[in-house]
Parts: sequence; structure tokens; C-alpha cells
Amino acid sequence: MLNDMNVGGVFIPGLLTIALISLACTLLLVPLLSCSKRFCRLPCRPLIDFSLCIVIFYLLLQALNALGLLA
Repeated sequence: MLNDMNVGGVFIPGLLTIALISLACTLLLVPLLSCSKRFCRLPCRPLIDFSLCIVIFYLLLQALNALGLLA
């Protein structure tokens, strides 16, 4: 089970840790996708970036659940 992380006496919830990891993955993935001509033509890019972050968060949760690390 994914428990809280203890960083210097401060407890960080497990879901917040997964959310920060998904945000970092999104920040790495968006510049790679922006090289594509199709990605640049999409309307409302901030909404697409946010939805990409949500999709990555969901995939991380599914992967941790499949590995048995998340109850």
C-alpha cells in the first residue's frame, strides 16, 4: 500500500506524490508533443495539457494498482 511520505518531519500524502509525478511527466511530454504539427493546431492548448496530466495521473494509478502498491 502506498503510504504517506515523511520528508523532514512533514507528511506528504501518497496521492499528492503521484500527482506531482504525473505533473513532472506532463511537463516532460508536452515539449515533445509540441514538435508535432498536429499538436500545435489543436484548439485550447491549456485544456489539452490539463487533460494530458489527468490521463497520466490515471495511468499511474492503474499501474500502481496492478503492481499491488496501491490498495
